[in-house]
Amino acid sequence: MIKVDVCPESAKKPVPLPSPEALFARFYREHRGFVRSVLLKHGRVEPCEADDLVQEVFLVAWQRWGGLVMGEQARAWLCTVALYRAANHRNLARNRWETLPGELPEPLVHSRMTQAIDAARLFWKAIQKLGAKLAPVLWAYEMEGRSMREIARALGIRLKTAYARLRLARNRLALYASA
Repeated sequence: MIKVDVCPESAKKPVPLPSPEALFARFYREHRGFVRSVLLKHGRVEPCEADDLVQEVFLVAWQRWGGLVMGEQARAWLCTVALYRAANHRNLARNRWETLPGELPEPLVHSRMTQAIDAARLFWKAIQKLGAKLAPVLWAYEMEGRSMREIARALGIRLKTAYARLRLARNRLALYASA
């Protein structure tokens, strides 16, 4: 009796195998919900942190993708990894939530310090109102302690003009402060 091969080897079409990335994407889609539910129910993880931990679990799965067993063993393995990740997450100090008391304590800043900060804030607002010609002269003289000759030289103006601008800036600053 002669055996006739109905489908010779040369007639078989090659079946394309999916890439590892495509296989992992499918694995992720199938098991993402399961891992998230494990983290929320058994891992005692806040819902706002669950998605980040799901990504960490699947990062471990991707790193071990070559030796990972599929099926129910994969679900058990993912559950174990998820619980370990959740435990590590809870134990890290940076992930702990600090509860605040009902009333916040008074700041340790002295009242003079807050007055100085407020005065500096008002001074800064007034300086900004002075304009581009007056503000640099006042700032350089009062805050930086530069001489009027240095200021006039740096701004490229005459010395009398620098003095006039300083006087005008002081007068306007007093006007802004009283208002």
